[in-house]
Amino acid sequence: MHFIIDIDSGDTISGWLAPDNPSSVPLFIVSIPGREDIELRANVLREGIRDLGLHATGECGFAISTDLIPDLPNIRDLEIVEAATRLPIYRRFQADLDVARKIFLFDCSVIPQRRIVNEIKNRFSLAYMNSERNGLETTVAIIANPYNQSIFISGRSVLMRYNDLLKEKGYVRAALLREPHEELAERLYFFNFLVREGDAESFAQYTTGARNLLEFARDLPFNDVKALTSAFRASTEQQRRELMSPMTKVFGCDVDEPPKHANVSKALDSLADFEVVGTRERFALFKDLLAGAVGVNILGDEEPVVFQSVKTLASNLAKIGIVNDLLADDLALYSFAEDAINEGLTNPEGMMQREI
Repeated sequence: MHFIIDIDSGDTISGWLAPDNPSSVPLFIVSIPGREDIELRANVLREGIRDLGLHATGECGFAISTDLIPDLPNIRDLEIVEAATRLPIYRRFQADLDVARKIFLFDCSVIPQRRIVNEIKNRFSLAYMNSERNGLETTVAIIANPYNQSIFISGRSVLMRYNDLLKEKGYVRAALLREPHEELAERLYFFNFLVREGDAESFAQYTTGARNLLEFARDLPFNDVKALTSAFRASTEQQRRELMSPMTKVFGCDVDEPPKHANVSKALDSLADFEVVGTRERFALFKDLLAGAVGVNILGDEEPVVFQSVKTLASNLAKIGIVNDLLADDLALYSFAEDAINEGLTNPEGMMQREI
């Protein structure tokens, strides 16, 4: 999907969107709080978009004016989404509410921290979670969105694909790392819940790149270390690929590249160039560093929630050899990151956002 907002002059908002299916005519939904949503079919022919080969007919542009919404110039909060995917493509900036920064938070966790997410969404015009579920073209369009100045993106997209663009567009790049056994434990519990709940929509939203782990997690004997070891030994090759070091995949590998020890060095080199790097275990410190880089606390007063069952399972996973082999690169990456953070804490005056 490609999209661009050309202008919001107050009494007119115009742009275009080319769907993944270039022959389809896009449908937009205009949302204004307290009013019924307005559906708008593409109503402007964009021959240039057709000539670029992005759309079959060029019937992909839109113009929203006072003809459709008479009081358009006076509306502060207005959002436009693509109807089929519900992907937000534009929202009016509110200077007294929205943070005028662009941020990409790389977070490899799969379970949503809803209170923190809601806090973030209240601070930005546009917020995109689970970035990895969007294709390359859609993610590039989101990052490069030229008209919006308040954008927050979070997820486990492969850094190598987007790092240069993020720097070019002036994004604050932040990474929130997590102890690998604990992340795996929470992931397995969450996938087990999704399978038993049978919610196909949740499958699609949270399991990008890990669909084969749904069946693996279905009947795991979480409270029996010996049976748990047997389950990992019986895992398929594809399941093991999906279990392997997710943080190293994000920060040090190309798409579909299996992590190796050399990728840990690549990941560390990439993280050393980030504006902010922190860990879930030191979330308060991460929050302070991010606030320093952005100029305002965007995470509020909430803290990540970790259930005791997850901590217990993480402790059991750490006793299993095959699990440690699968997570070897992430364990090394996390150890190096923790050492850098601890070193920074012993020298607070020299501790900076880029210190990793």
